[in-house]
Amino acid sequence: MNIHLRMGKVFVAAFLRQKKSENLLKPFVMTMRVWPMDLDFNLHKNNGRYLTTMDIGRMDLAFRAGLHKPMFKYKWMPLLGSSTIRYFKSLRPFQKFNLETRIVGWDDKWVFMEQKFISKGHLYAVGAVKVLFRGKEGNIPTEMLLKYAGIDDQSPDIPDWVLQWHHSDRKLGETYKKY
Repeated sequence: MNIHLRMGKVFVAAFLRQKKSENLLKPFVMTMRVWPMDLDFNLHKNNGRYLTTMDIGRMDLAFRAGLHKPMFKYKWMPLLGSSTIRYFKSLRPFQKFNLETRIVGWDDKWVFMEQKFISKGHLYAVGAVKVLFRGKEGNIPTEMLLKYAGIDDQSPDIPDWVLQWHHSDRKLGETYKKY
């Protein structure tokens, strides 16, 4: 299915949904299928399509959190700061899979998420992303995002592998800051 159709389904569902999801720290699951336009020359899901699919999962989570309202009202834009993904198996044509998206923690600037591709109980890929929202005046503080989402908790302990990736990513950014 075309990426625009998948995203359209997420938008429509967000506006039809009566209320925000209650526990935003649990995984949100979207069931999808690998379509022919998702394939590469090896006849499996293209690595870039995994990242595009992850975009859809994050938008679904943001909308379930109720962030679509301030996004449209204040023209907030969700921005991806960085991502990493590890592939374990190939998703094949027409294979059904679940994309599990969950918030694993946050700091003052970033919200960290883990996203898993699972089919028939097997892990096919896992990725991590750090995201923020930006408005007319600049980055939206994480505290404000959490307020709109109805989260008043402290950040859970971020998994060690996510923290290590984040620190390495910061070093990479510092290395190439002059460009």
